[in-house]
Amino acid sequence: MNIVVLLGGISPERNISLLSGRAATHALRAKGHTVATIDPARGVRGVMTDAELAAVNANPVTDAELAAFRTEQLVECIHSPLFDGVDIVFMGLHGRYGEDGYVQALLDLRGIPYTGSGMLSSAMCMDKTVSKMMFQISGIPTPHWVSVTPEQADDLEILAEVQRELRGPVVVKPNDQGSTVGMSVIETGVVEDLAKAVRLAAKFSSSILVERYIPGRELTVAVLGGEALPIIEIEPKAGFYDYANKYTKGCTEYHCPADLSEEVMNHVQELAVTAHAVLGCRAYSRIDFRLTEEHMPFCLEVNTLPGFTETSLVPMAARQAGIEFGDLCEEIIRLSGNQ
Repeated sequence: MNIVVLLGGISPERNISLLSGRAATHALRAKGHTVATIDPARGVRGVMTDAELAAVNANPVTDAELAAFRTEQLVECIHSPLFDGVDIVFMGLHGRYGEDGYVQALLDLRGIPYTGSGMLSSAMCMDKTVSKMMFQISGIPTPHWVSVTPEQADDLEILAEVQRELRGPVVVKPNDQGSTVGMSVIETGVVEDLAKAVRLAAKFSSSILVERYIPGRELTVAVLGGEALPIIEIEPKAGFYDYANKYTKGCTEYHCPADLSEEVMNHVQELAVTAHAVLGCRAYSRIDFRLTEEHMPFCLEVNTLPGFTETSLVPMAARQAGIEFGDLCEEIIRLSGNQ
């Protein structure tokens, strides 16, 4: 097949996306496909060389680096001759302007098939408030939450009311970012600490989610073709599962399959498949949960384009199920083409 791998982009997850796209590129070439690796943030000059691919790393992208890109370059790239004759686009983008439906819409307008979820599903999953409303409608347990605006960071009376409503520690995060960018866990109950966390999240989004913190275990479930793969338990060695713990080697332990009773395992997997379906996901996704000491799962979010290096969580779960990385890439292409 003639495949384009899209990677990079202009979100704070840019460098993680470069790693995901590089892994998919190598795997698909090893399977005999013709693969062009394109960073749409570079516009019509988006094709990356093997030397450029070899140099990518997981270091957080700087504000100055992101400021050098324009959203118009995404449009110029997708509508350029770089995509003429392409059989399918393998989506390796993460975060805003990649995972949120914008690029999917551009590809739809050109009539170019791509892997993963469509425009509407991508947009709903990226918007955490919309996702949580869909969870509630569908009977999927999710932590209670309140949405606030950046301007309300300076209104301590409103934030104190938020604290009273949520009762206890809270998680503060941008409404439409991934990789825990801009996320904080506030355990102090001090309203000024909450205000500081809201200001941090506001750097990345015009809407901020303040969510009740659920003590317990961190679980994630990959769904492939409508079926749940083995559950992974995520255990940071210190703190919570933030950007550093996700992408710094040795900071987090992963247990696959998670040590759960068959009853709990089946229940969590069923919830994951339901969340995948309710939000209209296609081919694959990864659904994150918290599990209380009483074995009550709470669904946090659905990731339509999760990390996709060979050591990322979806490939880890697939490998446990007997699916190697290259085969997983081809299966995602097959499933995306059949839906």
